[in-house]
Amino acid sequence: MLDIIIIGGGPAGVSAALYAKARGKNILLLEKEAIGGLIGHVSKVSHYATVGKDETGPSFKQKLIDQLNSSEIPYAIEVAKTLKTTDDGFLVVTDKNEYTAKKVICATGVKLKELPIAEDLTKHWAFGHEDSVKGKTVVVNGGSDGACKEALYIAKFAKEVHIVQMQDKLMCIDEFKRQIEAADTIHVHTACSLKDVEMKDGKCTKVLLDNGDVIEGDGVEIYVQIGQVGNTDLVASYTTVEDGFVVDDIQSKTDGLYFAGDIRKKAVKQVATAVADGCLAGVLACK
Repeated sequence: MLDIIIIGGGPAGVSAALYAKARGKNILLLEKEAIGGLIGHVSKVSHYATVGKDETGPSFKQKLIDQLNSSEIPYAIEVAKTLKTTDDGFLVVTDKNEYTAKKVICATGVKLKELPIAEDLTKHWAFGHEDSVKGKTVVVNGGSDGACKEALYIAKFAKEVHIVQMQDKLMCIDEFKRQIEAADTIHVHTACSLKDVEMKDGKCTKVLLDNGDVIEGDGVEIYVQIGQVGNTDLVASYTTVEDGFVVDDIQSKTDGLYFAGDIRKKAVKQVATAVADGCLAGVLACK
């Protein structure tokens, strides 16, 4: 039996693993896809102490992997399917194995919401798709920090970028607003949303907005950043979920179960707050 299983290999999960391993615990970190979680996909990691000027999601992801390896923390790429309490802890069943542990830290993070139209046409992340947007018209659906950061990155390669959001003004931080306002190739459409698309020869040639605006191009690319919802299915029976997020504190109402990172309902979701959560979860689970 393990002392602690950490489910989720993003910043929160890696942070929890580092603090638990440093306290001599026998641990295992489980991650369903790749170490880093969503942050491993972003075009730029910013506003976190020590990151480089041009830190990308993949480069930040590699730093997390290097930290796990240098601390000799075991991890496995497996999907946690079920979590059950036992007489002396928990049973975690994955798509490959079964594990038992005295305690569990759930840091399963979030998934991005999908656009209800043209799901087969849309992408979430620009990094790695630079060639597909070169010289094209691109629509970024969303006006948050994440959406605007991706729009600014895409604008380096695309012919023009259209940011579309439902609010009457951009919701991103001032740093991104100033960059968007200074960019001749970025156009902002507020108080509206995507209504429909028109296709020709297998390509999207028109994006229709519900305010009557039409965005046209030869193969319009659509990127979606319209919010997140917590990956709570695994723990829904052990906690209260509101608006898709866990409302428990880091130390949950279930003895031996802890929550860390963006799965929690909180005011600020950033790498910094995820790492802080992971630190506290790792330390508390060791007591």
